Amino acid sequence: MPTSRLRTSSVRTRRLAGAVLVLALTGCAPSAGAQGADALGPVREAIAAGAWLEAERRLAAIRGRLDVDPLEILFLTGMVARGEKQYDRAIDAFRRILDQHPEIVRVRLELARTLFEKGDDEAATHHFELALAARLPVTVQANVERYLDAIRRRRDWTLDVGAGLLPDSNINTGTNQQYVTIGGLPFTLSAEARQKSGVGVQLSVQGSRTFRVSERLRMRAFASLLRRDYPDSRFDDMTVRAGAGPRWLFDRGEAGIAPFHAERRFGNDLLNRADGLRIDGVWQFAERFIADGAFEYQRVAYPESSMRDGGVTWGFLGIRHLWSATAHVLVGVDYYRDGARDVSYRNESVGWTVGYFREWSHGISTGLTGRRADTQYEGRQPLFGEYRNERLGTYSAMLTKRDWSLANFVPTLSFTYFDNRSSIPFHSFRRRQVLIAFNRRL
Repeated sequence: MPTSRLRTSSVRTRRLAGAVLVLALTGCAPSAGAQGADALGPVREAIAAGAWLEAERRLAAIRGRLDVDPLEILFLTGMVARGEKQYDRAIDAFRRILDQHPEIVRVRLELARTLFEKGDDEAATHHFELALAARLPVTVQANVERYLDAIRRRRDWTLDVGAGLLPDSNINTGTNQQYVTIGGLPFTLSAEARQKSGVGVQLSVQGSRTFRVSERLRMRAFASLLRRDYPDSRFDDMTVRAGAGPRWLFDRGEAGIAPFHAERRFGNDLLNRADGLRIDGVWQFAERFIADGAFEYQRVAYPESSMRDGGVTWGFLGIRHLWSATAHVLVGVDYYRDGARDVSYRNESVGWTVGYFREWSHGISTGLTGRRADTQYEGRQPLFGEYRNERLGTYSAMLTKRDWSLANFVPTLSFTYFDNRSSIPFHSFRRRQVLIAFNRRL
């Protein structure tokens, strides 16, 4: 981390830390017996006085005692470690508590503050936002929001990497029918035209670099890659994207606009390329509600199929409700329009998404997401002589084991089921994907 960034972080931390520590909503653990409480008293006094070596010595003397709550030992260990700027040790102690008791808001606040001091802004934001759902005292809430604002102001780069194994029942989104009717006559579909299964690997990388222009203005460059490889390379799929533009910070939110370039390769051959403009933002508009929105317009070109060239419009608006200190709910709506040159390719769709995400004890996190989208094509499909309308349902379940960490990456198992029902049976399909991945821990 650059020295100037450390100085800025240190100054802001000293200004904000006191209120979060003193006024945190919940105690860290059930109270111990009287003798155990007496044993912990000198440790707390040493911490309050900033006598970290003395606190370490007294903690070492009482570890393992049966009359002292082990959660309190862990909590005080985290506090001492942070005081000594041993951030990784402090983070480990706080996370070990939350892995078993994710509802303890005091510990979540201390973990978020430690992550902030270390410079792990993405993880700090995650825990500060969950803490906001706990109906904090007004002063504490104001300080948490100041931390979040400080993160937005100082963030200079982000990087997220994920990789995993991808068993897929239908890698070509093909039909499972053996016959198709064209012009009133039945035809037998070849094996190539029907659904094919395979086990692939997936890699996702996305990052950004932000440059400060003024107090509330930034310039941000971003790039992302999503690649899936299968044993049959004809179905390999890769999308890359990069762009840059200004970003404005405002009270409890930010927004930006950026031109971008994107390319998609299918079967390792260029499928399409696009140049477009993206507008996006995030805004915490109420105590427990956060809005995320994005809009894009791009001109897409298909080198091998110019009749598909045209403008593509996409937009999304989502509302996250911070339900509790362990859970949040997502409701979103999206719009898509493909204005291809050939009317048979032109289509428009509207989709709705709902999701529920929660952290449980035993280091388990889960997520459930459902989306339904209705798509209408403007022109008749030339091969079938019919208009095409579809309804796609996408349903996902995710399971993460937070306390199985390797180099700060944790295992995630997700299952996704796609059910596409088309007015033309040839375009109907079902697809099941299982992703066994490792993602960076929040």
